[in-house]
Amino acid sequence: MKFEVNRLMMLEAAKSVGKIVPSSSPVLMLRNILLESNEDTGEVYMTATNHEVSIQHKVAASVQERGAMLINPRLLMGMLSLLNGDFITFSADNPEILKVTGGRCTYQIKCLSANGYPKPIMPFPEECALMTGICSLAKRTTFAVSTDEKKPVLQCVNIKLKNNAVHAEASDGEIMMLTKDSAEPTDVREFLLPGRSLQMLASISDDSDIFEVGDICNVIVFVRGDMIFTIKKFATGDFMDTTAVLKNFKPAYTAVAEVCKLKEALSLISIAALAGEDREPINLILSSGEIILRCNSDYSEASAEIPANISNDTPNTGFFYDVPALSKLFQVVNGKVKLEFDTNGFMLAKTRNEIYFQSPLRPKIKKANPFKKKKEKSAKGAEDMKEVA
Repeated sequence: MKFEVNRLMMLEAAKSVGKIVPSSSPVLMLRNILLESNEDTGEVYMTATNHEVSIQHKVAASVQERGAMLINPRLLMGMLSLLNGDFITFSADNPEILKVTGGRCTYQIKCLSANGYPKPIMPFPEECALMTGICSLAKRTTFAVSTDEKKPVLQCVNIKLKNNAVHAEASDGEIMMLTKDSAEPTDVREFLLPGRSLQMLASISDDSDIFEVGDICNVIVFVRGDMIFTIKKFATGDFMDTTAVLKNFKPAYTAVAEVCKLKEALSLISIAALAGEDREPINLILSSGEIILRCNSDYSEASAEIPANISNDTPNTGFFYDVPALSKLFQVVNGKVKLEFDTNGFMLAKTRNEIYFQSPLRPKIKKANPFKKKKEKSAKGAEDMKEVA
């Protein structure tokens, strides 16, 4: 192997590929980047896989001799960051020793042979659709996917391309997030993306990136310039009918408020919710033009009022909700939000591009404090003794 390549272009490609390398894999080969050079195409290829997702990035280079070897991603990025000069040279006379030269500095590192590496097939689908805003989509949906291995479909984000828009759905059975973003005109397409895989793709992307997306055989393919990213299809079956959930929802109470104020109040209240041994739910009440948030635990009590435009007051007991779920929601939406509640406390949170559904919790039955009872009993006994005296 021998080639000369632009250092910064190689570094940027290595950073993307390195994020996909499974550093804790029990398979030593998978903890490395497959580095290949091809004099026929005049390109260098870097490939990584964890069997769920795979990535291949190509960089134009002056290739004198083809070759392949496995290199540690940290070492590769470290050398590319520290070397001087616009161009650097990679060479290997020994299949397990790589020399990297830039300016007056030369690194010589030990690598692994590429023989036996499970190199993934990187197909290019004939029919593709255009997608953008991957980072925003992942941020607003992946927090709602299930972590239950027994529910593979709910571990995915359901993507639909139709009516010049990208529709995304995610749910763990208790909460549900629906998003909608504008897109280029395309044929109707639908596919399930595992939430964990979508997060990996987002980690090497910008919202401005435009991807060509298609599915072929058992993988979903994302193409961006000189990079191909594939996600293996693990889940089969139909996603939950989110349309039916929304259709059957009958709002009885509504409130419109600023997300930033709800986020600030929830941040303060959550301290009380998480202070005890058991996580306490948030009590939400609509009353007199305000959204009231309360939380009482064994260790603290907290409340906050947020100005809101309210249709009518809820019962004095209000409704109870999980704190982390609400916190995650208000971390990913902005502007004004419309909250709708049915008579049982099921909630819809609506913004311009999102609809969020959350199930209520049952209020906790407070256990008697045995220490307090003992203290009261002791005080009563002391009074009795005083009367006798």
